[in-house]
Parts: sequence; structure tokens; C-alpha cells
Amino acid sequence: MKITLTTIVKNEQSHLASCLLSVKEYVNEMIVVDTGSTDNTKQIAIDCGATVYDFPWTNSFAEARNYALQQATGDWILVLDADEQLVPETAHAIRKFADGSPAIGRVNIISKYLDNGEIHYAKSPISRFFPKGVYYKGNIHEQVVSDLPHRMTEISILHDGYYQTDKTERNLKLLNRELEQDKNNPYLLMQIAREHKNKQDYVTADFYFSQSYKLTTKREGYFPKLVVEFIYNLMKLSKLDECYNIIQQEQPTLEEYPDFHFASGMFYMDYILSNVAAHVEKLPRIEKSFLRCLQLGERAELSGTVGTGSFLAAYNLGVYLEVVGDIQKARHFYELSSGEGYEKATNRLRILTAGM
Repeated sequence: MKITLTTIVKNEQSHLASCLLSVKEYVNEMIVVDTGSTDNTKQIAIDCGATVYDFPWTNSFAEARNYALQQATGDWILVLDADEQLVPETAHAIRKFADGSPAIGRVNIISKYLDNGEIHYAKSPISRFFPKGVYYKGNIHEQVVSDLPHRMTEISILHDGYYQTDKTERNLKLLNRELEQDKNNPYLLMQIAREHKNKQDYVTADFYFSQSYKLTTKREGYFPKLVVEFIYNLMKLSKLDECYNIIQQEQPTLEEYPDFHFASGMFYMDYILSNVAAHVEKLPRIEKSFLRCLQLGERAELSGTVGTGSFLAAYNLGVYLEVVGDIQKARHFYELSSGEGYEKATNRLRILTAGM
């Protein structure tokens, strides 16, 4: 069983070697398609043992990826971006999945990002490992086209390309062009909303989130992510009543989604503080939301933020319990969070210990 890596690149000399070397010993060939580099990208690819092809950029990620797929000679194809690296502890899962029945393999993409000055990691199961013959569609946030079933693999990929890097204008240009051809596509509307949210244009993001939310069937794989990001955007705009209504409406649909309960817990903190007299009876919902996160735990097959089913939920539950004066229970949840390496929880424990 021959396995091919494919990647498309442009001016990626600072990332490409790490990407290729992370996977080189686990694949049989590496195909790099260059879309117009002016730096040392192509030579780095050759030095790492890849075969390099040139493809003129057409403003379509799908067209470039499909060209790369056409050059592959492997039975199975692993698709990575230049700013991604295979997590070595999960490399065994490549052959394991390829030895099974044909399917579209979803890998766990772990992306580093900055939020309010703190580093977080988002996880997204994305279809990136599949038999030859599959192809892509879409100018940006391209999607795999195949009748094969999609199955979760044990493969994990680290991604740092969006960390302290602004690609919103490039992305919006491509997304808006695609939206012109498909004006009622909820997925495109969501992605446009996310780009505006990322550049802190919450009003414009709200418009696109609202349109996307209205057009979904609620059966889309991205629906939970859409609802959670919509909630956080509404909180930024202090549209708390609208936010409350969405949470109540989607509670049954998203009962098994940790990030929904985490967002709900964060919302109830704001909602109750906005008018304590009017909302005080909802106070227990804060604890209930974070406890549900911990009940569900971390789920690799679902997109979201790393920690919402573990250390982040435990820390925020500790904060709530400390505020309401239940110090003993607060310490318990801080200890849970600290035990998983969350520094803010460790610091709270030090402060509580010093105050005793």
C-alpha cells in the first residue's frame, strides 16, 4: 500500500521543512505543488526529498489541490498544508487507517491561536486522508467530494499558520467571490462571519452569522461550531437576550457538544451580572453548564477549543465557586485544572493557599 503526501505552497520557506520532515518517514512519496514562490520554498522541498511541480495560482485552493492529487501515484493520499506538522505519536495511525476499508479519513487539526493575550488551541476534525480518486471543490475552505463514508482517524496534525498572522483579507476576497455564485450557502456565510469576527468587526459578523443560522438545516456537521461562534459574537455585542433565546432553542440539539455548554456557562456569567435582580434564579445554570462540560470530556471527533471538556471548564467552574464563596469546592476544581497543566489554575491555588 503506497501512501503519498501532497501539499500546495507559495513562499513557505519558514514552514515547509518542518512539515515535510515530520511525515517523510511515514509516506512513500511527497508531492509539493508550488503556486508562484519567489523565495527558497522549491529548493527546500527538493532538499527534503519531495517532487516539485509548478501550477499557476487561479484563486482556487480546490484547483491547486486537485492538480497535486493528479500527480500522486499512491493508493492513499495524505493532505497537509506547509504550516502543519504530523504529531509523531499518531504516525502509526496512517498505516492503520489505510489497512482498513476505503473511507475518507478525518484527522484532528490542532490550531494555535491567541485570545485575549492567552494562547489557546482549537481542534477540528477535517477530511485529509483518503484513497486516490477523491477530489476537492471550493475556492477556499475547500471540501472533499466523494461517496465514501467519512471516518475519524487517530492522526493528529499541529497547525500554527494563523498564530499572530492575519489572512482575513485574502480569505474574504475568495469567500465573497464564491458567495456571488451561491448566495444562500450557509457554510460560506458562516466562514465570512468568522473572518469578520476574527478582525473584531462584530457588527458585520453578526449579519452573516444570522443569515447562516437561518439557512441551516441543523444537520450540517459545522452547525455546532456555527452556534458557538454566533453566541460569542452576540456576547461581544451585548445582545444577551438574543443569545439567551438561541441557547434555549439549541440546548436539545447540542446536548452532547462540550463547547456549547462552555459557551453557555460563560454566557450565564455575563447574563446574570447584567441584571442580578432579574436573573438571579438562573445562577445554578453556570455550575450546571461547566459540570456538563466535564461530564462530556474532550472529544476529538468534534471541533472546538482544547480544554472546554477538561481544564478550561474546571478552571471557570472554580472561578464561579470562588466568587460565590464555596472555597473548598473551588479548590477542588482548580486542582483538577492545574493537574492538567493549566497555569492560571495553578496561580489561583497559590493565591488561595497564601490567603489561608
